[in-house]
Amino acid sequence: MFEVSVLLVKPDGVEKGLINQIREIILSHRLIILHERTRLLTGGEAYLVYKEFSARDYFSELITFMSSSPVHYFVVGGEGAIQVVRKIIGKREPASGIRARWADSIIRNVAHGPHTIDEANELIHILTKREYLMKKVFFIGGMSESGKSTLGKYLDAHGIARLKIVFFLQRIKEREGDTGDFYEWNDRVSKEKAEWVREEFFKEFLSWTLEQGIEHCCLESLYEPNLALHMQERLGNDVVHIVYVDIPQDVRIKRQMIRRNLATEEEAREILVPRDENKSRWGVPTILDHADIVVDNSGSLEDLEKEGDKLIAMCK
Repeated sequence: MFEVSVLLVKPDGVEKGLINQIREIILSHRLIILHERTRLLTGGEAYLVYKEFSARDYFSELITFMSSSPVHYFVVGGEGAIQVVRKIIGKREPASGIRARWADSIIRNVAHGPHTIDEANELIHILTKREYLMKKVFFIGGMSESGKSTLGKYLDAHGIARLKIVFFLQRIKEREGDTGDFYEWNDRVSKEKAEWVREEFFKEFLSWTLEQGIEHCCLESLYEPNLALHMQERLGNDVVHIVYVDIPQDVRIKRQMIRRNLATEEEAREILVPRDENKSRWGVPTILDHADIVVDNSGSLEDLEKEGDKLIAMCK
């Protein structure tokens, strides 16, 4: 199961210049780094990190040490991340992991990490000043003029952040140093290394939403089901939901006439049908086969908002 955990490099690890080596060890264990930062803990923050050890005779010395100079923390994600981080850190007795290589004492022992998901979330909250736990992601797909954006705007107005899939793809392109046309790049990587781009999207999405402290969001516009299915596999079916906004073409044509102030249905059809053909080639209709939620938008705006209310209720 995909989990989010934390590896906190203690002041002695920072002082020894171990951050880069520990980063390489994290990546070698097939974890992804969602966020990292060097900062100084206050005495109160150090207390919260180690409160479970408050009865130990070395507790006061530990708190003083942890707030004496900067620490560096890695927020990481991956399959079974909690136990993987524990393995990386290792035990004091018998000595293992990075503690076997670099620990000097029970206090100056290089790193700290959580034992459970709840401890990880609490530690993230302490270190980043906010809790990160992605609770709901709605991927929204549908044909042209189906009402995807209208639904997304309604959700955004009610606390479910409206995000664009293309935003994260553009960040991946920029990170790769590609300066060419975005649409040509997207078409190429989608054909040549589809699994890679889905995994990179997943990493970019988690990293950015962690930075922003986003817990609920909707993503537009889904053009094929595999990206959302990959995200479901990584984050779970209880978190990621595929939403298909369904509406007959004749209704969409009539709405296109109103939206563009067109005189005839034929004018609207000339605009809409080619766009539908493109979306069909991309795979939009196949999203319906995998949709967790199908929203019928053939009625009024009020009817669509009622459907939106159902999604909002899922986030409470």
